[in-house]
Amino acid sequence: MRWEYDVFSDQGATKKLLITNLAPREVSGAKVTPRKQELGGATFIELMKKDETGIYRYAEQKGEQAPPSLITPMECHLRFPIAEGSSWKMAAKVGNSTVNLSLTIESLSDFVKVPAGVFKECVKVKQVGENDAISVLGYEWYAPKVGVVKSLVTIKQKSQEGPKSETRTYQLVSFKP
Repeated sequence: MRWEYDVFSDQGATKKLLITNLAPREVSGAKVTPRKQELGGATFIELMKKDETGIYRYAEQKGEQAPPSLITPMECHLRFPIAEGSSWKMAAKVGNSTVNLSLTIESLSDFVKVPAGVFKECVKVKQVGENDAISVLGYEWYAPKVGVVKSLVTIKQKSQEGPKSETRTYQLVSFKP
């Protein structure tokens, strides 16, 4: 599978994000699917695990030849069974900071229009969290048999000079199963 996104930021130029699923493999006894991400000349690999309880970010690599680094605890991006109102918690790394996020499935029937097309019956997940340094408010829309078709996240940094914020929007441009 391969996804291409346009990434818009209210702080800079539009970038392209390419995500490609690589061949599944085993890491520390778990079957994972490596997802190669290419953005602005940098390559990063997330190792995703899917089981009966959800879809998790299990480990990460700095490059294809680098050893995997386990994420403890795993980041649950989508909890099964998928049901409106379902919620869970996840500790996520945002920049150099770890933020405890609360995620909630707000809808199972959103329509989302992005450059790749119109997607029906999308699952809308809200993400909210903060720590001493930042606050996060985000939404992701998952289309059946495609995955994330749109993501919108606002990160506000708390500082002595006052809050600074950035809003990023990811829109699916193309998808190849």
